[in-house]
Amino acid sequence: MESSGDERSLRDDEAERERLTRQMYSQLRYPSLDPQHKASYENHRLLIYRLLGIDPTTFFQGKIILDGGCGTGEETMFLASLGPEKVIGIDTSDGSLESARNRAKEAGIENVEFRHASVLDDKVFADGTFDYVSSLGCIHHTPRMRQAFDNLCRMVKPDGYLCTFLYNSFGHFLYNLECDWLDRVAGDDIDERIRLARRYLDWRRGTSFRREGIPSSWDARLFDKYAVLYRDSLTLKQLLGWYQEQGLEEVGSYPMRFGDMIAAYRAHSGDEMQSIRGVVARVLSPLATTSSGSRRWVWRRRVWMQSLLFLLGLYDYGGAFRVLAQKQAKE
Repeated sequence: MESSGDERSLRDDEAERERLTRQMYSQLRYPSLDPQHKASYENHRLLIYRLLGIDPTTFFQGKIILDGGCGTGEETMFLASLGPEKVIGIDTSDGSLESARNRAKEAGIENVEFRHASVLDDKVFADGTFDYVSSLGCIHHTPRMRQAFDNLCRMVKPDGYLCTFLYNSFGHFLYNLECDWLDRVAGDDIDERIRLARRYLDWRRGTSFRREGIPSSWDARLFDKYAVLYRDSLTLKQLLGWYQEQGLEEVGSYPMRFGDMIAAYRAHSGDEMQSIRGVVARVLSPLATTSSGSRRWVWRRRVWMQSLLFLLGLYDYGGAFRVLAQKQAKE
């Protein structure tokens, strides 16, 4: 009976954290990128997909797509602009979904739909519903990241594709330590977490930053960074292993080369090459190779890229990998 009571208490705690997180994002409506900078966003995204090894102008045509954890819908609407039959974005934040629906309506996008649903829910969509499943920056903010990943895999058709963007344990080493400290001293009190983060962790004291090449609110970023009550990360070896265990074969990953990151920094900075990322891109561009050689994850490349993300993570968090993989049809 005591064990049952403990399990019930854990479930109640989990439900409360999820409620607080949904409430926070409903109020925050992050990232809510300014549509006036749509071209910068699209240029950045097109580059990333090409670095993943596909031609985004043709790859998505006619596909049925799921965007798992769509937030305010920027990626959902971008995918919808690339010629798919339909894109469905799901999220648990009512405020974010309201923003996404309003923006899609204003933009006149008709092949997109937004639904209130969780990436953990295995009853919303049947097995093999989608040609392409995208989940960028979402499932590492759920209480059970592996369960969410497996559920996304389940919804991919045979020969279909899954693309994820997940925190890397090396790139988020310092960030994880910061959040562990906030867990101990502030717990689930979001206001207290942000107060402490502003006082002790926000050393840059910024007012804005660039997300996907678009100026965005620094205050909103602080909430997205330190107020989330669930976050997880994994090594690249673990992530690639998850795909393999689910019968998905990697098509491409980003970043895989130093040159990948420099190219993305240039696209990310747009016209503001005086930003820190812009300066880094300008100074280091001559050192970045554009070799068309193998883009396979040999162990040396894994060590090099995760070490680079670790160093970058000492300046600012954000170290993660996108992995695009295809589901193998069963014989």
